[in-house]
Amino acid sequence: MKIKKNCKDMKENKVINSVPFLEGNIVDLCSINLEHVNLYNKWGNDPNVRIYSRNVIPWNLEEVKKWLEQQKEGIKTNVIFEIWHRNDKKPIGTAGLSDIKWFNRNANLYVDIGEPEYWGHNIAPEVSKLLIDYGFEELNLHKIYVGIYSPNKRSLRAAEKIGFKYEATLREQIYIAGEYVDEIKFAIFKKDWLSSK
Repeated sequence: MKIKKNCKDMKENKVINSVPFLEGNIVDLCSINLEHVNLYNKWGNDPNVRIYSRNVIPWNLEEVKKWLEQQKEGIKTNVIFEIWHRNDKKPIGTAGLSDIKWFNRNANLYVDIGEPEYWGHNIAPEVSKLLIDYGFEELNLHKIYVGIYSPNKRSLRAAEKIGFKYEATLREQIYIAGEYVDEIKFAIFKKDWLSSK
């Protein structure tokens, strides 16, 4: 895993933050940048983007800013990154580890690619692998898990391809597009991830 110190702005060649980020082949993971809060708000309200992340209440810009500011306070239970496309030099989504339980050493992994033209380009698996490496090697987590809704076939295939193992099905767990659908739970353990590398 490579750790870098800076991301470059999409319009100018200026440094936008000095928080370390993780470097991949297609994307880098940068710290969240409040200068891009309009993008985060757009992605959170886009019906096509939010359908499987289940943002059912509209976000306004001030709410997004306030939520991001709150992430700086107290014991961190979320580590949030901006997905930065290396070739196109622009942010295309967010990802992170959420609901971190430091005592039990487990966390939920999520990836939200906010720009639909980047869907299906092997970005989510790369982002997931970067986060898994980071979670196990840097944060010393024991278990990383995901919950994927049954209509989201692309994410279900990606989870298995990455190495997540099926744990449970929560039947009719969430209401999406007029019907109750299942949530499929997957997990990966540190020992299994490290032995597969």
